[in-house]
Amino acid sequence: MSITISNISIEKLPKKKLAFIEHKGPYQGNTQLFGKLFTSVMEWMQSKDVMHTSDIGAITVYPDDSSAVPESEQRIYVGFTVPEHTKADGDIQIMEIPEGSYVVGSFEILPSEYGNAWNEVFEFIKSKNLVPSAMMYESYKNEPNTHPEGKHLVDINVMIQ
Repeated sequence: MSITISNISIEKLPKKKLAFIEHKGPYQGNTQLFGKLFTSVMEWMQSKDVMHTSDIGAITVYPDDSSAVPESEQRIYVGFTVPEHTKADGDIQIMEIPEGSYVVGSFEILPSEYGNAWNEVFEFIKSKNLVPSAMMYESYKNEPNTHPEGKHLVDINVMIQ
């Protein structure tokens, strides 16, 4: 399988506020699960009238090291960036993604190619002798069902020390 790498670089990214739902347990390759979680957060945002904000971005945060945490215990935070004043409510939690230096890998991939894309990012980190921090997330740039090949345009962001 060959993935399309648009670019891997080191960038300073601004802080972001994320409204999200936490999921614990297996998630890899489960596009239905991601769709359900994103839809739940989107419905909440619509009810709070924050969908009209122009800089909303879809994000999944990976707080656990998949090599150290059993799959049944791994967590993901799935949601959207929201205005600074947004407050948590019900199942929706709020977190801040910190400003900082990140390795950013921009990819055009099929759902089955996410693992390869993450490997490319970590190979870049290793080749540059960088030290990753605990903040890692995917930022989605398109609706895959509108892509002619069903591909995802995604940035994989790994904060570095």
